[in-house]
Amino acid sequence: MIRLGPLRLHWSLLLGAALFCAVTPHPLLLAGYAAVLLAHVAGHALATLGTPLSVRAVLFHGLGGELMGEGEVSPARRSAIAAAGVLAQLALLLAAVAFRHSLPPEMAEALIRRNAVVLLLNLIPLKPLDGAQAWRLPARLGAARRLRPRDLSPSRKVRREISNLLEKIRDSGKVR
Repeated sequence: MIRLGPLRLHWSLLLGAALFCAVTPHPLLLAGYAAVLLAHVAGHALATLGTPLSVRAVLFHGLGGELMGEGEVSPARRSAIAAAGVLAQLALLLAAVAFRHSLPPEMAEALIRRNAVVLLLNLIPLKPLDGAQAWRLPARLGAARRLRPRDLSPSRKVRREISNLLEKIRDSGKVR
């Protein structure tokens, strides 16, 4: 493993690049591979903003990249962070489709077709791929919504307090 400050480059990154480039290491295919990896990891990183997670480093390897750090988040947030990497890749793919006529053919190939293959592979619901967590997001959001105490929401709490106050006012006006 090569360490460059907070970046960690695993040897399998070379294998991933060779597979991505179909063993024809054209410079623009390699640049596209790097762009796909960076977009993916940037998606994960953006999804950690506002969480107690502390990202210390980024590890790039043959299957992509992952954030290394400390902290705990809810299962729903963990699924959202996993999905964010794939969504960032999707955003890159859509941008490349929109601008495909102005991109060199090898870069368009890397950012569209090969990115789509990597994106779909990442969605396979097996650990350590993002799909293992990302596909759980709808169920986890539903569970979080069911577990959230409804009567503790600020608007309900205020309405309940006003209702209680009005009830006391009505009761105090009754003749006993």
